[in-house]
Order: sequence, then structure tokens, then C-alpha cells
Amino acid sequence: MVVLKYTNEMVKVISMGKIKQFKLTSALIILTLVLSTTNTGSASTPNLHSEAAVLIDSNTGEILFDKQANQEMYPASITKILTAIITIETRDLDEVVTVSNNAVRAIGTRVYLLENEQITIGQLLQGLMVSSGNDAAIALAEHIDGSVEAFAERMNRYARYRIGVSDKTNFSNPHGLFENDLIVTAADMAKISAYAMKNETFRNLVGTHFVDWVGEGWETRIFNHHPLLRSNEKVIGIKNGFVRMSGFTLVTAAEMNGTELIAVTLKSPSRNEAQRDTLALLDYGFSNYSTQWLSFDQEPLLLDYIYPEEFAVTVRSGEKLNYSIKNGYIVVNGEGQREIKKSST
Repeated sequence: MVVLKYTNEMVKVISMGKIKQFKLTSALIILTLVLSTTNTGSASTPNLHSEAAVLIDSNTGEILFDKQANQEMYPASITKILTAIITIETRDLDEVVTVSNNAVRAIGTRVYLLENEQITIGQLLQGLMVSSGNDAAIALAEHIDGSVEAFAERMNRYARYRIGVSDKTNFSNPHGLFENDLIVTAADMAKISAYAMKNETFRNLVGTHFVDWVGEGWETRIFNHHPLLRSNEKVIGIKNGFVRMSGFTLVTAAEMNGTELIAVTLKSPSRNEAQRDTLALLDYGFSNYSTQWLSFDQEPLLLDYIYPEEFAVTVRSGEKLNYSIKNGYIVVNGEGQREIKKSST
């Protein structure tokens, strides 16, 4: 099982002193390499209690395990993952938000904002992702788009056209409190999470263990609600959730030896079962797969094409990786073509 991921951001920039001189007369160049992994560990296929789940390689998007990964489910507060990354990518963290009465009246988990309180987006994001504040979610949504409804429309556009989720997933609010049309799949939540984890501000935010919160109405130390963040050294984020209709939901990012995995469990019967399922998924993933990064710095030149700087590749333990470069395409194990960017000169 091999996946190569290539994005425009990985393409080398051609600049003075860095241009490769093309001497080839044909693009019919074939490069074949064989790589093997040294990880020989194994773990049995997880037996999960969660109704739906998925495990992916965060850097390639490769699905390593799934259980009803495309089933329509209720997300609860893991909805806030999308709210947070939209806010980070569209607004300055130092912007000041004026809290509305609508935000103050939020039900469920709050950071006890006061009406007309002046607070920065950066602090609201801490309240959103560290303490899971529903009032913080509403305040951010209203500041960005004027209303929760308008922000929900942005969420759907963002998820579908920027991140590439399926048409099964639909967001109707920024916080995850139950609504019939707030629907996600485990596969889509993993995709959203992998996208968000590529943003350093987001990574730092969801990896925060605690924050000393100082607001107009509340001063305390708030602790990250993710149940595994402080108890498992591999875990680096991201978000948990619960409402009665969704059961316990949990999205977890973990890293070991350069391999980053994301596990999503939906509708677990208890908080403990969500944790056990997540740990079983991570153990399975780290025991059976690894991420390799392929570099093309020393490879023969291609006529009219630019090598990607590197590719992330998911490799099963003991699996040999065969790939070739031919006529501007990378071909993996004889199939799965990926186009290489053409030179503009």
C-alpha cells in the first residue's frame, strides 16, 4: 500500500544560481528505485466499540484502517477544529472582538464571556480549542461573518472546496451543539484535521496543555479537554466532543519517529472507550506503517519538468516500494500516476 502526495507548495523555486540546465533531448526518462522498510513490528486489527472510526497517515492522507468511515454521524465539539482553522487562516490573532449577547447565552461548555467584552481572536481561540468554549465559537463566527448562519455557510464552502470533503458532511454551526443537519463522516473529519495540522499556529494551539485565562468575567487556569494529550507522549492534539446524540467523539494526532497519524472515533459509548479505541488505532498504525519522504535532489534531470522537493509515502512494514518517473509522471508500483509540475520556462 503506497501513496505519494504532491502539492504545489513542495515544488522547488527556480531562481538565479538554482536553475537546473536541461541537457536531455527527450522527456522519456525512466527512474526506478527500490526501497524497503526496516520496521517489522505488527499489531492486530483493532476491535473497536466506536460506531465509526478511521486512521490515516496525516502527511499522505492514506487510510490505514476504517470502520464505517463514510457513515453520516454527529460530530459534537470536534466541529471546532474547522472553526479554528478557518479563523486562523482568515484573521489576525490580535484583532479585537466585541462579544455579543447571543454568544454570552451559549449553552454547554463556556469560558464565561460577558456581553460587550473586548477580547482578542487569539484568546478566543484558546477558549475554543483548549477549553471547548461554545461562547467563544459564537463570538468568532459573528465577528468573521456577522452571524452563526453565515459562518456555517463559510464552513461548508471551506470544507468542500479548499479541503475536499465529501457532500455527506454538512456544518450548521461553529461549536457542535446538536442540530439534525450538522453531519460529518469519520473520513472527512480526518481530512479536515490533517489539513489543519499543517498550520503551525493550529498545531501549537491544539497541543497546548493549559492556559491561564484572564477575562472580564472569569480568571482561572483552563486545561486542554483532550483526554490523551497529557497522558501519552506520542499524542500532540487535537479535539474531543460529546453531546447525547453524538456520543463521545475524539480526534487525535500522534507522532512517532517521523510518522504522524490521525485517528477519528465517532459515537463511542463512553469517554474511556473512545480513548481505548484511539490507542488501539494508533498502536496498529505505528506498528504496521511508516511515512517515508522521497527526495529527488540527486536524480537525473528531466526535460521541461521540475522535480517536486519531496514526496510523503506511506509504506507497510516489510513492503518494498517501487516507483518510476516517466514522461512527467510518477508511477507507483506500476499504477497510480501523479503528474510532475511542468517548467514555465
